[in-house]
Amino acid sequence: ALPKPPLLGKATAPKRLVVWGSYTCPFTAQLFSILAKIVHDMPDAASVEWHHFPTHAPDPALHVAGLGFTGNHFWGFTYRVLGAVLGAGGNYDMLTNEKLIEFAKAEGGSEETLKAAYADKAKWAAVKEDLIAGQLLGVTLTPGLFYNGYFMTPEGLPLNTAAFDKSLRAMLKTA
Repeated sequence: ALPKPPLLGKATAPKRLVVWGSYTCPFTAQLFSILAKIVHDMPDAASVEWHHFPTHAPDPALHVAGLGFTGNHFWGFTYRVLGAVLGAGGNYDMLTNEKLIEFAKAEGGSEETLKAAYADKAKWAAVKEDLIAGQLLGVTLTPGLFYNGYFMTPEGLPLNTAAFDKSLRAMLKTA
């Protein structure tokens, strides 16, 4: 059986945003900065479920590395990777093994944590299953955001992220 997808926020939150994201995508990083604030500001209303959608050559291994962590450490590792990509304007060349080890150590892990994740066939299978599921749902660009069965970002992240944030918050307050 595949592991449950990582969840940001309370599992009991009545509303769940489901994201297919890429660790090498600056738009995924932008969306997660929005979603993390929404979950923080509305902890009893919304949670975010993460699914892997690797889009570039190093991406599958980055996603597997992320699965070496659980709970808040998964999110810490994920935010460090996405933050580095966003800070570099979308360039992911700095995501070297040394940089990933640095991120792992910052989350209480080590080089061994990453090696164990890379050796775990179930983690590779989980990334592949997420990718296939995302493709079947029509995700071609990241991030792919879904809510209540609606594909919110079929053309990618909206250019006006402030308006998108405001709309998401209004949507989550109602219904």
